[in-house]
Amino acid sequence: MQRLFFLNGDQDLSAFLLVNLGLVRFPDYTCSVSLPIFPDRNNLLAYDEALGIAQIMDQSLDEYNLETIVRCINLCNSHIPKSFEKEIQLSVPDSPLKFFSHFSAAWVYSKVLFLGVSVFEHERRYEDAVGLLRVLLSRFTSDSRRGHWLLRLSVDLEHLGGLDESLSVAEEGVLDPWVRAGSKMALQRRIVRLAKPPRRWKVPNCAHLLKRKIKEVNINGRPLNCETGAKNIFYGYDGDLCGVEQLALQYYAGDGGSWQGIHSESGIWMTIFGLLMWDIIFSGVPNVFHSKFQMAPLDLDTDDFYVAIKFHIEAHLKLIQDGKAEEILTSSWKSHCGTSCRGVNWERHSLSELQTVVAYIGGHCLASLCRHLAQDYRSWSSGMPDLLLWRFHGDRDVGESKLVEVKGPRDRLSEQQ
Repeated sequence: MQRLFFLNGDQDLSAFLLVNLGLVRFPDYTCSVSLPIFPDRNNLLAYDEALGIAQIMDQSLDEYNLETIVRCINLCNSHIPKSFEKEIQLSVPDSPLKFFSHFSAAWVYSKVLFLGVSVFEHERRYEDAVGLLRVLLSRFTSDSRRGHWLLRLSVDLEHLGGLDESLSVAEEGVLDPWVRAGSKMALQRRIVRLAKPPRRWKVPNCAHLLKRKIKEVNINGRPLNCETGAKNIFYGYDGDLCGVEQLALQYYAGDGGSWQGIHSESGIWMTIFGLLMWDIIFSGVPNVFHSKFQMAPLDLDTDDFYVAIKFHIEAHLKLIQDGKAEEILTSSWKSHCGTSCRGVNWERHSLSELQTVVAYIGGHCLASLCRHLAQDYRSWSSGMPDLLLWRFHGDRDVGESKLVEVKGPRDRLSEQQ
């Protein structure tokens, strides 16, 4: 009953108490449910059973009990339906909503199988890893995780010496509409590296996309430690010990151009998105709010979120682009400060700091950022650069801003970054 009500394993009946005591506040929205997540008892029990197997898998991974891990993988592989779409269609006949699939046994089993891929790769059992990846790709044809799966399949096929097939998988992957963000770029890099004569005589179409050069600035710091695997600690310009991001902030504040800034990564952007899009996120779309204890609609991580209310989202983004962002952000902060919302961190950034950031990023960039997150929150909510910098010019009415990714001596950019 608890799982059926909250639809997750994180919340329990204490949520009622926390709300009654005023310790936690959830957003105000309308629960309009016309389609059940679980159409019958059997679907719920199958989902619950799958979660039990997933929990055993997690415990086995912590202990690295290979025998139990393999048993979980085999069990999930035998239980997973032949067609992911068929199961969803049978479960909810009238629902086109993709996020319903996240509450199916098949979805849970697929997550366990992908964990199994990582284990087999670690054990250098690449044929077994390839087998699981082929199962996932054949049965889950409309899934935003396909990018990760196709990338791993291409890599594992190369480990097995199948360079031609590895290249073919990468080429098919970049054409897959479900392959996005960092996974797509990683596959493009593989194509450029593998598509050499005699496998391919023509220069890949994606080659020019990877030639963009980002400006690099080298900062010389005095490290306290040089241990492999340990986080780098430096002596800052002020003489105190600091991390590599703080060292970069000190550099940019001084000789680097008198920039003000913060170490933000993706956090500040999720907060800005939540505040700017608050009324859109909690607009009361049918079937996305099932209880009064949600921090986001159930469809936020899927394409459904944008598709369902595209007209309203684009109208709101037009306001942001036309210079209303600071006004919208300020209004959201004053109306909802302290209310739980996914991605919004009320403690880390002050209102004045967020207002400054929004003012100097500009409406065009903010609207583009919010559109990307609205269309595909799952893909774009990670990987943003470490530092956000801004500075004024002349009479302080004109300013500029920029993003900086900071890497230590042994770090490298991920494809998502």
